[in-house]
Amino acid sequence: PPAASAMRGGGEPAAPEEPRKLMVSDLHPHIAADDLKEVFSPFGELTSVEMQPNAGGAEGALGTAYITFQRPSDARDAQAAIHGLELAGRNITVSFMAELPAALSAIAAGGMGSALAGVLGGVPGLGLGAHLMMGGGGAGVEDNIGAERAALLARIGSAAPSPYVLLKNMFDPAGKDETSDPDFFGDLREDIMEECGKFGKVEAAKVDRASQGHVLLQFDSTGSATKAASSMHSRWFAGKQITAEFTDEAAFASAPSA
Repeated sequence: PPAASAMRGGGEPAAPEEPRKLMVSDLHPHIAADDLKEVFSPFGELTSVEMQPNAGGAEGALGTAYITFQRPSDARDAQAAIHGLELAGRNITVSFMAELPAALSAIAAGGMGSALAGVLGGVPGLGLGAHLMMGGGGAGVEDNIGAERAALLARIGSAAPSPYVLLKNMFDPAGKDETSDPDFFGDLREDIMEECGKFGKVEAAKVDRASQGHVLLQFDSTGSATKAASSMHSRWFAGKQITAEFTDEAAFASAPSA
């Protein structure tokens, strides 16, 4: 009835706001906030990156971070692309979080959120409902910059994530088929575009015949490129182990094409 509606504030309840905040868990202890900014910022503007201290300060414990985007659509793209990505030898988990109401935020700030995070964080299969109880992050932690961080930076290459991917060791420039079959490079290009098309639209591909097996790909988005690079890296093809890394538009444009 109208009277009851007026007592409740009137009108239809507001639609819940789309989540802009992501929880990133299963992080190697040497991963730092700057590393995460490098990985997530290509998807859109970040408003905060918060590192959660390891439970009890235990050495080697897996870390957790909270990353907030300016736009919900950017958070969606990042979650879809980076969930399950290998960073410093560990497959990370990226899940959505909703902002806590003010009353619950106060409880979390008093310590209950951290306690619940310690209990619930390691239980598999807990969805958004459990994560809501865990609150929004702790103080930033200055991580040790060691070998594992160097490994992370090497893993994603010197270029930041982008729609452009460089695949290495895709062929032997001195191989029999490569030097005798006139259709080899055209067929290789088509096969790679078909395989990598499983991760998103491949806008263009270039095979650099004079290189040590380099193939450059341009995807429709950074998200598609991230999925492809993560999947193709370390695969074996024709007796060679593939290396996948990000590159940039200038390198793609200047690369010769088969």
